[in-house]
Amino acid sequence: MKSDTQNSYRVMVEPSQTGRYTVRLEVRYPEPRWTLRVFFQAATPQRVFARVSAALRFLQSQEEQLWMWGSNASDRSLLFEEVLSKAGLELDQRREFARAAVTLTAEPGETIRPAALADLKRKLRTRMTLPPRSATRPVAALARASA
Repeated sequence: MKSDTQNSYRVMVEPSQTGRYTVRLEVRYPEPRWTLRVFFQAATPQRVFARVSAALRFLQSQEEQLWMWGSNASDRSLLFEEVLSKAGLELDQRREFARAAVTLTAEPGETIRPAALADLKRKLRTRMTLPPRSATRPVAALARASA
């Protein structure tokens, strides 16, 4: 089926300076043509993967309710906060979303296949590995550079 009739889920993980991870999810619903952005924080990569799966399952189980509320913009923030807090999610007010986010799609009303979730986790794992810190310069080299 065409991707414009499927729900699109975009996931990105941002490491914070405190050693935690902020996970942002962007769900694009084709029917009312609107986007829901949520986020949560996790302390470990294992917790990130577990919560991403749980958040996706929750968003899919509440899909019909979210579609209904998504059609009326005035109800969104009031009702979403209550529903999303049950799953430990918060509304994300930021408009920008990284182009390099991991994307997966699913038909409305269908659950995401386990193979697709496994692929999502694999891609997130490779993107979560931080690049190695650059090697520090020896003290002698620093002394020469300042002279």
